[in-house]
Amino acid sequence: MKHCVVVGYHETDMSGEELDLALEQGGDDLPAPIRSMLRTKITLGGTHHSYLDALSRVRTERTGVPGSYTVAELPSLGTLYLVNYLEEHGHPTDFVNSFTYERERLAKLLADGPASVAITTTFYMMPAPVIEIIRFVRQHNATVPIIVGGPLIDNHCREGRGEKLSRFFDRVGADFYVWESQGEEALAGLVGALVEGASPAAVPNVFARADGEWKLGRKRPENNDLNRASVRWHRFGADVLGRTVSTRTARSCAFNCAFCDYPERAGALTLADLSTVERELEELAERGVKRVAFIDDTFNVPMRRFKDLCRMMVRRDFGIEWFSYFRCGHAREPGVYDLMYDSGCRGVLLGIESGDDQVLLNMDKRATTEHYRYGIEQLKARGIFTHASFVVGFPGESPRTVRNTIDFINNAGPDTFAVNHWYYLHSTPIHVRAPQFDLTGNGFTWSHRTMDSRQALEAADEIFDSVHAASWMPVNGLDFWGVPYLLGKGMSREQVVEFLALAKPLTTANVARSGPEAAARAEARFRSFVGGLHLEPARYDAGGQR
Repeated sequence: MKHCVVVGYHETDMSGEELDLALEQGGDDLPAPIRSMLRTKITLGGTHHSYLDALSRVRTERTGVPGSYTVAELPSLGTLYLVNYLEEHGHPTDFVNSFTYERERLAKLLADGPASVAITTTFYMMPAPVIEIIRFVRQHNATVPIIVGGPLIDNHCREGRGEKLSRFFDRVGADFYVWESQGEEALAGLVGALVEGASPAAVPNVFARADGEWKLGRKRPENNDLNRASVRWHRFGADVLGRTVSTRTARSCAFNCAFCDYPERAGALTLADLSTVERELEELAERGVKRVAFIDDTFNVPMRRFKDLCRMMVRRDFGIEWFSYFRCGHAREPGVYDLMYDSGCRGVLLGIESGDDQVLLNMDKRATTEHYRYGIEQLKARGIFTHASFVVGFPGESPRTVRNTIDFINNAGPDTFAVNHWYYLHSTPIHVRAPQFDLTGNGFTWSHRTMDSRQALEAADEIFDSVHAASWMPVNGLDFWGVPYLLGKGMSREQVVEFLALAKPLTTANVARSGPEAAARAEARFRSFVGGLHLEPARYDAGGQR
């Protein structure tokens, strides 16, 4: 009997019909998520698709072989990490990498009667995907205990532990909720209690129902050792891993940007030993992995450690290309960029956030536009794929600073860019400075002295329309971490950029403003390009099966 089945990510998306209805009813008052969707959906043949769904549709029509290209093919690090942790602690565990595409496999695992099911919530802002997974589990095994943890639970617990939280737990429908920013120790303890018939109430950081109400046994911070908890990749077969994998070498972040609460949630920056990273890369190379995405928020900080990591990869020559977040403000010498390339770096995500120095100062980014300009120049000179991410609307933003951001992107010319509407969290450092900027509101709806959330929506559209020196990267369904996926399928760096450039005129936002003839020409160019690509088959067919 498996002690636990871990359920990976559920890739939910707004359907084309729902988007059409929102457009018909919303007028000029579309909420921020829908406005963003207009820039991340492609209108193809009169219907709306994500970028990769559009790619899949054209390829299927051209080849006659049904397939769904999706980043859900990539192994879910959070899922594999938990499987590894439970196995290391003596709990036989199985998993489904993607609930969206592996429901048949999950149904079979549930039929075998596992002792528990664990659901991760790393990428969920709303509970709907979790609720759908739980309903599916209940349909196929009505008695198995269901455990939910992760950021979604943390967000709601931080808002208060009264009746509102109880209603949320009841609505989601799980049996136990783990409230801890790490949580793997609590999960292992809870699974052990369920297997042994012990009381779950004795496990720290776990909510369980008792006497008709949700009760938290006790709260105790976890500090899981990154070296001991690192993934033993030999546990997973080459067919499971594929050739592109994510891993991490650190937990939390070295900075305290004013718009982000991650460091406060995750605690102090914790680093894995270089020997641990070397061992992981060695195991991945033995499994035939060719690309690794390091998801550390500050991979090149501290710089001395980063150089040591790169030198180790040069020395070992694993034959692995790597991708990561990158802080240009801490890479101010050409030799760093040479070392990156020599060690296998082929793509980086730059969280630039703004092309205006005053806004960067307000954000406490500890970098200037000149740092970013220099970094992009060095990266491009070495052929390293460069994606630049921006936020619009942060306190201090104005029409002038928006124009500065547009000019910065067009002058610096990263390969791709994306812009997000600022989301105001009261748990972020900027909240304590709210009076300084006359900042009010929360979430997607806010106002400060120089801009409000409605104006920020217009500014995001302006940036989208005005940048011509970089290809637009959608923020849903693909994003930067899809680049190693597409490279693994056979696209070149240049083809990824061209794919995105040809897709932009077909985004719902652009098609709505262009005439039918212009849209038809853009669709013909897109279809011709995609149809001519030589790609490896998708892992999942149109029905979601392997």
